[in-house]
Amino acid sequence: MIKKTLILLIAGSSRRFGGKIKKQFVKINNKPLFIYTLEAMLKFKFDNIIIASLKEDLNNIKKTISKNLLNSENIHYVEGGSERVYSVYNAMKFIKEDNIKTDFVFIHDGVRPIVSKKEIKELYEMVIKKNAAILASKVVDTIKKIDSKKNIVETIDRNFLYRAATPQAFNFKKYITAMERYMNDRKYKERLGKKIATDDAEIYSAYAGKVTIVECSANNIKITNKEDLNLFLNLL
Repeated sequence: MIKKTLILLIAGSSRRFGGKIKKQFVKINNKPLFIYTLEAMLKFKFDNIIIASLKEDLNNIKKTISKNLLNSENIHYVEGGSERVYSVYNAMKFIKEDNIKTDFVFIHDGVRPIVSKKEIKELYEMVIKKNAAILASKVVDTIKKIDSKKNIVETIDRNFLYRAATPQAFNFKKYITAMERYMNDRKYKERLGKKIATDDAEIYSAYAGKVTIVECSANNIKITNKEDLNLFLNLL
């Protein structure tokens, strides 16, 4: 039987969201945003769930999950890092070191509450075939490339452009190997002035192989600012 693990990332600092309350804990109808995300993901059955959060938020998250979910026995908690990639790595290490049996991991942002069971199922079917797949929505706007003075220099063909979303799913063994290679290579890349990876597909592509796209709704947004939250409220 194929084993599946969900890694839910709720360790963000909400710098761009603003306000005293982190966006993942903003309450809507007396329920935190991250619970909406977790409930959406749990429409698909996972064998284990790993929650990555900041240490100071851990107790509050445990209490909130116990209050809102009937069954929380298969949920594990790890401390998140200063950047998304470190939170994912901590969760992946936890799975490996605790010998949690899993064939595939589904990594999802805790502030992406609009994802359907159908999309997750299609992602699951694709990752079994390809070992690596992500949800992504097609770009519909005309995209312009500019120079340093904000002059347009090129119109990019949008037929080949997609907005990466989550969940992103991977063969666990292949991705933990890729992540370990990336982490060991990070200092070298920083000396070259390259940025830290902002999603998992970037790491897998660099160290393990091709990643396939499964098209999803443009509504699968990451709540980054107040406008995004208002959009979610309207969709809700």
